[in-house]
Amino acid sequence: MFRNTNNHSVKTTLSALLFLLFSCGAMATGDNSLPQRPQLFPSTDKAPTVIFQQAVNDDLAGYHREARQKYDLLNSTVMASAAALPSAVNLAALGRYGDARQAFSVLQQHGNGRERDYARLWDLWLTARTWQGGAAALQKTLTDKTANYKWFSAYESAIADIYAGKGSAKEMFRLIDGITFGQAEEKADAVTQAVFFVGGYYQYVINQPQKARELYEHYAMRLNNHSLERSLILTERQSLRASE
Repeated sequence: MFRNTNNHSVKTTLSALLFLLFSCGAMATGDNSLPQRPQLFPSTDKAPTVIFQQAVNDDLAGYHREARQKYDLLNSTVMASAAALPSAVNLAALGRYGDARQAFSVLQQHGNGRERDYARLWDLWLTARTWQGGAAALQKTLTDKTANYKWFSAYESAIADIYAGKGSAKEMFRLIDGITFGQAEEKADAVTQAVFFVGGYYQYVINQPQKARELYEHYAMRLNNHSLERSLILTERQSLRASE
């Protein structure tokens, strides 16, 4: 895992490594719709690194159930640690929110700085997504979750501020624009991550789905094809379109 002196998220690191190490071609079409499913071979006789590649490729393409089968194969292999983060995202994509919460809790406790930040953002999203109480109680819970935590990444801290009710998307995206990223894809990854979590805040915290859809539409062409959140954003956008 490379070190990033500009304080980018673990997702930036993950997507950059995947881009360099694995072929993730044909992940998106010109109109930003979900891509055609890649041709895969049975993975039971493959090396763990190949299974990991295929699992992530499945997730990037929106085939989360197929990816889940491969992540499960990695549990007792040398790739188990590397797969922990995308596997947790996959659980959320499948709607297995309790399992996802548990997986991200482990990353919060035992991950590095970037992993802890990213897992904490997912904890905020999952709390909002599964909340069954009142809006005021939810906001207090989210605010409490963000209190007294030292963030590794400045822009992820800005995302958390939004969930705490004391920041704005405009300020957060301005912060991302002001960061000097090593590669254009790193910035696209930060934008994709921000769009996903801020969109979740609009949908599940302040109950403004139209605002979420406008955000998803506005940034649709700027999403990083190698970010795990991309297919989740497209799914949320399609769901909001269908609900109108």
